[in-house]
Amino acid sequence: MPEISIAASESWKVTVPSEAEPHAGTWMAWPSTPAVYGGPGAYYESVQETLGRLAAAIAENEPVTMAAPAAEHELAARLCGPKVELVDIATDDMWMRDSGPVFVRADDGTVAAVDFGFNGWGDKQAHASDAGIAAKVVQHLNVPRHVAAIRGEGGGIEYDGDGTLLLAESCWVNDNRNPGLSRADIERHLKSILGVETVIWVPGVRGLDITDGHIDGSLRFVKPGLLIASSFPGDTSEWGRAHAEALAILARSRDAGGRGFKVVSIPAAADVRSTSDDFLTSYANYYVGNGALYTPQFGDRKADALAKETLGRLHPDRRIVELDMDRIYENGGGIHCVTQQQPR
Repeated sequence: MPEISIAASESWKVTVPSEAEPHAGTWMAWPSTPAVYGGPGAYYESVQETLGRLAAAIAENEPVTMAAPAAEHELAARLCGPKVELVDIATDDMWMRDSGPVFVRADDGTVAAVDFGFNGWGDKQAHASDAGIAAKVVQHLNVPRHVAAIRGEGGGIEYDGDGTLLLAESCWVNDNRNPGLSRADIERHLKSILGVETVIWVPGVRGLDITDGHIDGSLRFVKPGLLIASSFPGDTSEWGRAHAEALAILARSRDAGGRGFKVVSIPAAADVRSTSDDFLTSYANYYVGNGALYTPQFGDRKADALAKETLGRLHPDRRIVELDMDRIYENGGGIHCVTQQQPR
């Protein structure tokens, strides 16, 4: 299928569907570079095993396709189980939300894909293979591919499926992705390629994590006008100040339909199993699949129970599946970061 130019996209009407809409399937990526995890050994193997368990859990409810180099297929098949399809695509790491395409839907109902030109979150990590994942997924699916004129990642955008986009300045208006481009430049491109009407910017945090403050670690749409926020009570750090500012911005904002925002906060876990300094204890980094919602279980009984109850109340049409995904979350990401939905 052809690549779509910027000029063509301005007259080509698309929308970016909500994650809660029915999926044709879920895409994931196999971690194939031991050096990212301190070299070969038990820890790296435990990361792969954790990702395999997640893939198997999602595959109980919808098709799952795992991008993995052919040399890794035997191991991946054993750890993911028979329901997960393996496709020969070279990978470095497991963050499909960021390295893979973002899917959009055209007016005629057909699905296309946006390639944001993954560059390792601003050249912070080796990404020779991951940079090509989006193009290879598109080639496998034989759908149109739009190569964006800006760089960014799927974890850096949150959309409600009804014309509203939420994102952080820290990882988009940043010279490590988009040198020389203003917020207005980036917003114009995002409106064109994703078909959104309203873009709401929050400050984010620059330079304190590998993503420069991806939005999917803190704020998520449940539906238009309703958001989940991961809260860290009493946090006076730069992260806490940025989160408070984001909530203040949302309190005075309106979405594409003219609605104000209701925000439901879920406190982050405190009494967790992992001792990693990079451990992400946010319950906002969940994944909404067909018939089920996949959320972390951190070992903090009170916080885990509250998160499950809140997510279940807000998503009454889905079974809440809690999983021990510590090996993913202690590497700075979560369930949402390693998945990418392909809309039906």
